[in-house]
Amino acid sequence: MAVEGVPEAEVLLGRAQPRPEATGPVRDLLTRTGAPPARLTQVSVSRLVNPAQAYWGLVHPLAEDLAAHQKRLAGTGAHDLLEEALAAEARFTEIWLQGEDSEGDPPLDRITARLDAAEPLPDGRLSPTEIKNVGTEPERPSDEHLEQLAMYCALEGVEEGRLLLVLRNEGSGTSRILMPWKVRFPDLTAVRREMVRRRDLLTEAFERKDPSALPSCRWWSRGCRFQAAGICQCGDLAPMDPSIVRTARSERDPEYLELLHARARARVPARTAQGVEERWTLASFLTPRKVYFSSREAAAPREGGEGGEGREGAETAAPTGLTPIAGPTDVTDQSKERSEQALQRVNLRGLERQVFAAVRRANGPLYRSVHVEVHGHVWNVPTLDGRPFLVRVRHVARALRGSATELAGRWGVPEDLRQLAVRASLLQVEEARVYVWNWKVDDPELKLQCFDVGFRPSELERMRALLLALPTAVTEALNGDDHRGLPLCPRWMCQRCEHLTACAPDG
Repeated sequence: MAVEGVPEAEVLLGRAQPRPEATGPVRDLLTRTGAPPARLTQVSVSRLVNPAQAYWGLVHPLAEDLAAHQKRLAGTGAHDLLEEALAAEARFTEIWLQGEDSEGDPPLDRITARLDAAEPLPDGRLSPTEIKNVGTEPERPSDEHLEQLAMYCALEGVEEGRLLLVLRNEGSGTSRILMPWKVRFPDLTAVRREMVRRRDLLTEAFERKDPSALPSCRWWSRGCRFQAAGICQCGDLAPMDPSIVRTARSERDPEYLELLHARARARVPARTAQGVEERWTLASFLTPRKVYFSSREAAAPREGGEGGEGREGAETAAPTGLTPIAGPTDVTDQSKERSEQALQRVNLRGLERQVFAAVRRANGPLYRSVHVEVHGHVWNVPTLDGRPFLVRVRHVARALRGSATELAGRWGVPEDLRQLAVRASLLQVEEARVYVWNWKVDDPELKLQCFDVGFRPSELERMRALLLALPTAVTEALNGDDHRGLPLCPRWMCQRCEHLTACAPDG
């Protein structure tokens, strides 16, 4: 059965209208600075790494615009995604450490920490993993990173942890996971003593509003915003105690990198031989031929007569010691490539996640996740006031002006508009909204843009008919071993598609 494809964005789109007022509440949420606390009842490990910078962040927080927040938001979102990839269990649970619960001398009361990730040990304790975004590939772990990891180890009472560095390209936002470091801290007592000393110094400085007894932090003359604002002069203070760094022992850890990739592969959606309609996703409506070839590959028997691949890269066992068990090596080159591509985009996908969360909170009761069903499959469609919306990161060095022609054209967000049209047709509404984060635009007022779009009713009807027909068409194509009646996927995907030769889109 030959089926027409999803209409091009310029055909679907009837109108587009910029909504700058819609970005205000979102921007406020993303850039908000909290009021200084009345008392410093708890001190987080991150504040103990650079106490002078932490002091000024508490007593004199500086407001920053969206452009200045881009690194932080992308890094925070990347942390979330990597934490999920590294989680030993299917669902990641935040791991908080409280100094009151730690064992050792001196006591670490009032010191708290949230672990990025951790490997469970046989005795129930956790071997911490600290994830850091970096701009250059270092020859060795930085002193700051070593100290933060050491403090996590001291709280948990283990001598070994890991540093996972993410090298981010600031131009494109893409990332590369560097070789992890395994670090041992043989003298946890010395680490605890320094933690207590810094905790007390920071607490006293905050109570007296006098930072003169704090050590100079390592951000001095390295772009510290408090120094740039003329607020902090910690270069004149005593240097940081080097005892924690001096005793640390670090080495490269290729096994942990393989474990990360194995877990990332395990979180790529399983490709099994179940029916096409049962595992159809919203994105599948734009990539029917890719669904065809993936389904055919999943149904084909593997060497040795086994069935479909199942959970690619799934772990054979949970880690049982300080050195993790690597994932299985029997994985396809394609599954490796998919996991690597997913890890390369952790900063961009993480940024989208952060902005999406801010949009949801800023719109309060207007936000709903609506359940829609087609072919027995249920999707959750995020909506604002009943209309679907998307958040996307764009990589063009100028902001959009908002006309329908530009928004649907080469430099706009045509594929995202088509995805919105899929959702609008499912919900049987004619309007949608798209929030666009401009990665390369420096103007803080244009860093985040919002557009309301209206789709042509006739094209949405055509789209809805397609939604009902495509899954069946793919199934029939599989049964007939002939994909030529299926619509083409978006042309920009073809050059790097793993199925390009078999698909022969121009043949």
